[in-house]
Amino acid sequence: MSPNFNRMDTYLAFLGVERNLSPATIQSYQEDLRHFVGWLDDNGIDLKELTPEKLDEFLTLTAGLEDYSPTSIARHFSSLRGFLKYMQSQGEYDFSTESMLERPKLGHYLPEYLTREEVDSVFESAAKGKNPLRDTALIELMYSAGLRISEALGIKLSQLDLDNEWLTPIGKGNKQRLVPLGSKAKENLKNWIELGRPLTHPTTDNIILNARGKPMSRMGAWKIVQQHTMHLTKQVSPHTFRHSFATHCLEAGMDLRVLQELLGHADISTTQIYTHIDKEFIKQEHRQFHPREKDRMG
Repeated sequence: MSPNFNRMDTYLAFLGVERNLSPATIQSYQEDLRHFVGWLDDNGIDLKELTPEKLDEFLTLTAGLEDYSPTSIARHFSSLRGFLKYMQSQGEYDFSTESMLERPKLGHYLPEYLTREEVDSVFESAAKGKNPLRDTALIELMYSAGLRISEALGIKLSQLDLDNEWLTPIGKGNKQRLVPLGSKAKENLKNWIELGRPLTHPTTDNIILNARGKPMSRMGAWKIVQQHTMHLTKQVSPHTFRHSFATHCLEAGMDLRVLQELLGHADISTTQIYTHIDKEFIKQEHRQFHPREKDRMG
């Protein structure tokens, strides 16, 4: 076991013995911290060498890969803050985490969204890439259908009804929902399924596959996203496309309850993180529709 995992085990033992926390609570801490410690090991980083910049990179990556609500992110931050504070007290971590892990900073780690023009440029990049049909199909699932990355990678051919233009992804809590499929998304998915996917000699029913015909990993999807968004100035993750889908739907006037259904959120408070509609868009709408503004412009 690595030194980083040994440190985690020491902390969990401390929570049980000194803090007298329940086994269920300790398991929750363990689940939150295992991802962090695994990331340290995968990147060859000893906890003592973890800089605030690298910690910021991990937090941004985590928020981007997962469909976390603000409450979930806050819980993860709390687990990580407690762990790092304990490591500081043991002389195992030297940097201050106070400013980075304060609750008011949470918004910094919620993914940005892309403008419509930026989304178009990503599709243009995918069309010119090494695997245009597959990459375009993946982006369609994330942006046009608003799927979580886990849903986009896990969705099966049997969950796609091209004739009636429906997707039936299975989301969190094993809940199935109906998501309509636009004509362009339908066309791009059909092209991949009929022309590109068979060339991989599929070993599974998953729609999105890697070059060997196997289910694509999250890291594989992350690399595709990075490849087709490197021309943008924003930090883009797979979840950015779902975030953009939701934002653009709200900008166009979609009811929040309808969006909640499309996103598969159990609680509407999670959907409300998308109501940050671009301030410039709000200004434009105000100028266009407010009577006094219309009079002034006319």
